[in-house]
Amino acid sequence: MPESLAPTPALTVRQAAGRIFAEQVRELGRHEQKAKKGRDPEAVHQMRVATRRLRAALRIFRGYLAPGKRLPEELRRLARRLGAVRDHDVILTLLEERHLAALQGAERERLEDLLAGLKERRFAAQEKLERALGRGRYAKLARGLDDFAARPRFAGDEDAMAARILVDGIESWGTAIARDPGMTDPEPETDELHQLRIDVKRLRYVLDFHAATCGMAYEVERKLARAMQDCLGELHDHDLLLAWLERGKDFFAGPWPVLGHALVADRAKLFRRFLRLRRSWKARTRREPTVAPLEEPRFVNLEPAPVTLRLIAPTRKDVASSLIA
Repeated sequence: MPESLAPTPALTVRQAAGRIFAEQVRELGRHEQKAKKGRDPEAVHQMRVATRRLRAALRIFRGYLAPGKRLPEELRRLARRLGAVRDHDVILTLLEERHLAALQGAERERLEDLLAGLKERRFAAQEKLERALGRGRYAKLARGLDDFAARPRFAGDEDAMAARILVDGIESWGTAIARDPGMTDPEPETDELHQLRIDVKRLRYVLDFHAATCGMAYEVERKLARAMQDCLGELHDHDLLLAWLERGKDFFAGPWPVLGHALVADRAKLFRRFLRLRRSWKARTRREPTVAPLEEPRFVNLEPAPVTLRLIAPTRKDVASSLIA
């Protein structure tokens, strides 16, 4: 089992990666049976999050860990099965709990038919997930994850400082977000907001890894990233559903005068919330990173104030370089 050590920037890649993998593997096992039975949407969600975090850990420690080719591929396959169920749960909750009661007459009947159709699709996706979790292929993946968590295999320096790698990852995703059209355009397009959501999610995972292994240096950024990810996720759900209703295929055939108006109004509220969060995010901007190079371990839990990062705006030099390019 990975060593039980308090979070500190002095942890090595071996110690930090072992801790991250062990925790996420436990999360997979903790929710597996409930997700398999299909009666607990939250269990499916938590398993999906664990697979995403495992894949994020492999990405951030790329060049240091040697998981082989099969482990990432099987995690991706499992994530797709879980995602097919989870996506239906999200849309069903949105329609059934927020909008069904407000509809009357023919439009309510159409929505009830739509919900019935979505539940059939959800049931089919759940059956595929149940078969996947019951097969030897998943059992082999689970054993491989247990083994890798207990005895990680390395391709690089396992004694390198994990804090340096994680801070580099935070800076990298912060820079990507700074340049996202979703962060810079006054009225971002749907696909731009979707890409921003992905980038914010990946930044959040690295921030969480840092907190779990190195200390609580970025608490403000973590909370802001979580709020931004949640808001962008709800925006994505509304955009997806509005697109389905507009196409009107199968049981999405309309018209949907009341439901469509309600979804557009809710989407507008979410977008205003996003703009407020974006302003808060930009208020955290620093022209230069305030994190000093980690020449020596920095015990951030003992520092008088949290360390902050430049997460948003590129420096003037970055802007000039991009214009010249």
